[in-house]
Amino acid sequence: MFGAIREHSRHCASRWLAPLSMCLLATSSPAEPATGLTVRVAAVQCYSRMGEPEHNRQLLTSLIEQAASNAARIVVLPECAITGYMDPASQIIWTTNATPSSGELPIGRYAEPIPGPATEHFGGVSKRLAIYLCIALAEKADGRFFNSQVLLTPEGKIAAHHRKRSLWAPGDGLWVSEGDRPLQVVETLYGRLGLMICHDVHLLPERLGKAKADIVLYSVGWYGPNTENWYKTIFPRKYVVPNGFSIIVSNWSADQDSSGWPGHGYSCVIDRQGRVLSMAKSQKGAEIVYADLPTRIGLKESL
Repeated sequence: MFGAIREHSRHCASRWLAPLSMCLLATSSPAEPATGLTVRVAAVQCYSRMGEPEHNRQLLTSLIEQAASNAARIVVLPECAITGYMDPASQIIWTTNATPSSGELPIGRYAEPIPGPATEHFGGVSKRLAIYLCIALAEKADGRFFNSQVLLTPEGKIAAHHRKRSLWAPGDGLWVSEGDRPLQVVETLYGRLGLMICHDVHLLPERLGKAKADIVLYSVGWYGPNTENWYKTIFPRKYVVPNGFSIIVSNWSADQDSSGWPGHGYSCVIDRQGRVLSMAKSQKGAEIVYADLPTRIGLKESL
């Protein structure tokens, strides 16, 4: 199975270099809080364990608290960070089969409704820390499963709920239904925030631009080569600058004891001019990437 995934990735890399995610550390100085013209944002990069949501929840809560203590007011988690997405290093994948084969986990045992336990817990976290928090998890609804994001407000409420629309077959094909919710762009204290997951990069950037998103919250689980060049050069030039938004990219990382796989790391914050303001320095374990982005007020002041 994983040999097929690696071969599929090599074949596709020259076409689109599909993104994915799980992630966390600090590459820009978090010493001072943002002004009224800017907002401190954070991309969490970490390794989530497959089928261990309680461990993941504790890890992510600690990282979110760290980001907030360093003045971040918008925090983004990697793709399916609460549930786990896939793990080529351990050769574990999700399945909808009630009786899984070796190397498979039944997604129905771990996916959650929205609202549900994850939104209740992390809604409490976002309220306690007074932040906008973008979480990512496997969702179950009406007998189907979705790769989902939820934006939680400083009041702990659900502001936006996105289901991945453009599916990547090796990671999503065995369990994910195509997202059926409209484009998610919401007004906030800091401007219009939009949601996007990994392979949605091939479908949603232009739509997010037309919806006048100021900052896109991008939960990723990349799998493939050329990751650094993708995020430093290709991605900003092709998807960020033409659509006029800044973006917070939260990608997964490898476990400290794992040799990893192509595609982990390089979480970053990119402004609307395509400048990479900060980028993760590590590819294993946890790291938080910080940057200050213009708010709606800041954008008006710059005109």
